[in-house]
Amino acid sequence: MLLVICMVLGVIVSGSTGQPHARASDLYYTDITPVNDDTRYTALNPDTKLSEMNKVKHSKGNIVFTSGERTYGDRLIVNHYDDENFASALDVEVLMSYPAGASTGVTLTSIEVYVDMTADDAGGYLSKGGIGQTNVEILLTSNQTRSFVYETFIYGY
Repeated sequence: MLLVICMVLGVIVSGSTGQPHARASDLYYTDITPVNDDTRYTALNPDTKLSEMNKVKHSKGNIVFTSGERTYGDRLIVNHYDDENFASALDVEVLMSYPAGASTGVTLTSIEVYVDMTADDAGGYLSKGGIGQTNVEILLTSNQTRSFVYETFIYGY
């Protein structure tokens, strides 16, 4: 009975803010995909303007990409992790979109993507939306890597 009351109160409180509540399923993402010059995102979408995310290299193969800043009252909207290993060094890309499909997103305040790979460098770009908006599309790229691991944190209110 107490559990039912807590669940009802949770629904009432969450519904009173008037803002949508995102779920992990609100993030669309591709697999970590090997690409070549003909299948790269920029080749398939030549008119897209990419906005480079802030990049901090911590050690060989460890990079943090960020956009925006955490603000008072924001919360974790989406957390996503993926990894892939390859038999030989390949160029790879990952595309993530929030929100997925026709769902309504929350206003974004901060995006953090932690990347670990065998390559020396990677790229992190916003191709649509971004901070202060209710949607974002994130492109991660790496050339000549045998492994690619990333974890994404998207915050908003």
